[in-house]
Amino acid sequence: MHLLNNDIKKLDRHFRANLINSSVGIKQASLIGTINSKKRTNLALFSSAVHLGSNPALIAIFSRPSTEIPKQTLNNIILHKHYTINHVNEEIIDRSHSCSFKFSDKESEFNKCKLTERFSSDFDAPFVAESNICLGLKYLRHFSIDENGVIMIIGKLDQIFVKDNFIQQNGEINFTSSDSIGVAGNNTYYKVNKLKTLEYMSITQVKGMEELIKIEKNKEKKI
Repeated sequence: MHLLNNDIKKLDRHFRANLINSSVGIKQASLIGTINSKKRTNLALFSSAVHLGSNPALIAIFSRPSTEIPKQTLNNIILHKHYTINHVNEEIIDRSHSCSFKFSDKESEFNKCKLTERFSSDFDAPFVAESNICLGLKYLRHFSIDENGVIMIIGKLDQIFVKDNFIQQNGEINFTSSDSIGVAGNNTYYKVNKLKTLEYMSITQVKGMEELIKIEKNKEKKI
């Protein structure tokens, strides 16, 4: 299939949205935890968390353009300045996906979807107890992207909950061990399996790099 710009525009809008959304690959499915002015907790399903840098540790999430329906997650983040990112795992896929339903601000997704709130001292937003990897962030700023109105929310990493045995020697998290789940499009979930950990490519690794390239290229020829 080779689609040009005009071909893409003619597609059914739901088909087009799923095609474009999934074309960038599998992204981590996460539950964003916040709390509103009435101290009622909120959970929203996102697949847009992006690492912006490690020093300082910044992470961005993207919210759909503002509509007549208030964006509870965005409003809560701006109000309380705290929010959490909680990885979805296989045991909570259905409950997590159910959080995408538009509940009213008088209802908590934790209660409606049978997930457990966990709080940390000096941090307002709720973590998801069933999640194996949880991040606590402090709101820095947000802005609307001119081209489509999507809102980018930037936060500074304040705390991490992750089991020691999920962390590899180089500091990276092993997502096979953590059972973190990826999503492509809006509704399709994938398991993540570790293939290998490779060396950081530096000038001292040139010979090893060349050998790896040669081995992989030879395998390709045999297929």
